[in-house]
Amino acid sequence: MTKQALFTFILAFLPLAANAASQNAAHIELDSNVTVGTTELPKGNYKVVWTGTDPNVQVTFTNGTWTKTVPAHIVEGRNDIEAQMTDVKGNKKFLTALEFRNATLQFVNGTHAGE
Repeated sequence: MTKQALFTFILAFLPLAANAASQNAAHIELDSNVTVGTTELPKGNYKVVWTGTDPNVQVTFTNGTWTKTVPAHIVEGRNDIEAQMTDVKGNKKFLTALEFRNATLQFVNGTHAGE
């Protein structure tokens, strides 16, 4: 394959790759601090990106230069609304799921494993 043909081949698939990546990303706003697994996320705006194979994925939360990755379980399917599901235990608020239009990300809270 010539360099020109290879370059054309790569350019032809860039839009498909960008579209696939955008389907696995979203933005959320947390109005208070929440705990995801054993990680505390301060309130603020986050870019959420998930990668991996169904049903297990890695979810990366990014706020400015702050980045944290946590494991999650993904459930593909249509949601009518986008929502954040939380649970309160003691004085901590846990993020248990994020519902997006085409998927739900479910998080396991580290403190719940021993209960």
